Amino acid sequence: MHRSLRAWPVLLLLSGCGSESEPESEPGSSTTSAAGSASETASETGSGAGTNPGSGPGPDSGADTSSGAGTESEADSAPDPDPDPETGQPASSALSDEFDDPSTLANWRQWHQVAEVEPRHDLLDIDLTNPGMLTVRPRTSGWFGDYEGPLLYKMIEGDFVIEAWVAASKIGDPSAPPDEQFNSVGLLARDPVTGEGQANWIMASLGRQEGVRVASEGKTTVDSQSVLELIDGPRRGRLRICRVGSRFVIARRLEGEGAFMETQSYDRPDLPDTLQVGMVATGWNSSVPQPDFSRTPDIEGTIDYVHFSAPASEADCTAE
Repeated sequence: MHRSLRAWPVLLLLSGCGSESEPESEPGSSTTSAAGSASETASETGSGAGTNPGSGPGPDSGADTSSGAGTESEADSAPDPDPDPETGQPASSALSDEFDDPSTLANWRQWHQVAEVEPRHDLLDIDLTNPGMLTVRPRTSGWFGDYEGPLLYKMIEGDFVIEAWVAASKIGDPSAPPDEQFNSVGLLARDPVTGEGQANWIMASLGRQEGVRVASEGKTTVDSQSVLELIDGPRRGRLRICRVGSRFVIARRLEGEGAFMETQSYDRPDLPDTLQVGMVATGWNSSVPQPDFSRTPDIEGTIDYVHFSAPASEADCTAE
């Protein structure tokens, strides 16, 4: 089914600086020079198809659904997700994953399996393509309006902090960012009750964003209407989404940044106590309100770890 989006955001460019330099540091570490930032806010409105977005050859339209070598079978061989998607667990370190054991993929629910639709990725594995990492290469689609990309999640009840070290690289060149627009990897917290015009979530991502910008992104989506903000910076580092009551804080500490800083915060009393919380990737390939299915995403997203914890207060959202 094809549905067009009603409008595309007018982007407001603000001054600032970012760096695509590649500091020599290990995942989760930072260098001493603090990166500057540029802020961009945009309002995105419209709706798209959740299972067959856009007018091009979407993932459910009979397009090539071949997987990356040895990886689609890894994802599809995982046990079926918990049949009760409403059941959540309090956030704790027991839910964390260091991504050094391929078998832990079975501990994550995969949205395409739950929704019984075609996968939104060409490659997805743990500790295979990149040792000690989760690796994902999304198909064309992503997280905007009613569109959905790859999502691996756990059902989390109540307040939480989810932190991940992520990197957005160009396929075949791990030293460079993707070339395609809005090719990113990151974190999501989503209302599990969803449908056309009823998408509600918070997202933090990192990668190639609008135009030539490499930036982190914070996005809040209310009833499939999305508002995003971009802040320039490196393409590797640590991201967080933190929930305290109805308050959601997005924070980052990217390479070259000396401490976590709050980049966005949102008051979302509409979101339920139990959310889908996990990892996402986007391969949009365009700067218009529909993904460009004539182009192929060139992002390889890697995630070194995901850590869950329970915050005592909002101060924990940016604490080490």
